[in-house]
Amino acid sequence: MATEIKMPDLGTTTDEVTLKKWLIAVGEPVQRGQMLFEIETDKATMEVESVASGTLTSVLAQPEDKVKVGQVIAILD
Repeated sequence: MATEIKMPDLGTTTDEVTLKKWLIAVGEPVQRGQMLFEIETDKATMEVESVASGTLTSVLAQPEDKVKVGQVIAILD
């Protein structure tokens, strides 16, 4: 069953962040709690963990893309 990975609300003062890099490649397994991607806000750079386990089947946002909170950025299967 496919799981949509959405940009979480990280409590920043903005509703848009920059996706800096993926820490897992498409086709690789992901465990819930494992660091999945890195983002940059106007104040900090941080890693974000996966909210589910599965295999990363596609990424819908690329490094340097501006991403809104709640936007689907990847699919796990």
